Amino acid sequence: MPFCPNCRIEYVAGTNWCADCGRELVAQLQPHAAASNPEATRPAELCEVNDLVEMDLIEAQLRAAGIPTVRRPRNVALFVPAARLTEAQQVMAGHAAGPPSDTVGLSELHRIRLACSQCDKPTVVDLLTERVPMTCACGHMFDLTQVMPILDRYADVMRLMANTDYEIEIELPKAEE
Repeated sequence: MPFCPNCRIEYVAGTNWCADCGRELVAQLQPHAAASNPEATRPAELCEVNDLVEMDLIEAQLRAAGIPTVRRPRNVALFVPAARLTEAQQVMAGHAAGPPSDTVGLSELHRIRLACSQCDKPTVVDLLTERVPMTCACGHMFDLTQVMPILDRYADVMRLMANTDYEIEIELPKAEE
């Protein structure tokens, strides 16, 4: 019977991926870290966040890296095993250990950058929390008449994706050689 190395759940034969965390299943579980070092699984506070949407996004990144998490919702804090705290911090900083993934979660694509043709200063917009501005900080009007309906719809999709209990991944384009 296959097992999830992250969730430690047993699956029926023929199943290859964990339905909870998406990890590839293994034939045999390794001894749990707590057996050899109980301190390694002690929860260590990774971060405090502003809202549950931000927590869900961070938790999805950590889950994709195989790092288990525990929530403390009252303070909107997220905990990981103490032995994996450094690895979790690297994941949050965008420096995940291991080979780079060739996919990206759709709900991670919620920030856009508008480049002003007047001053070349970029304006970054988080579509989960902000409206797309019509002007740059320099006062130059963005010409968004044709793309505004698309950006509004994209923002709606991103908000829906952030509030779901699943993640849709898209394949990143391959670099041309």
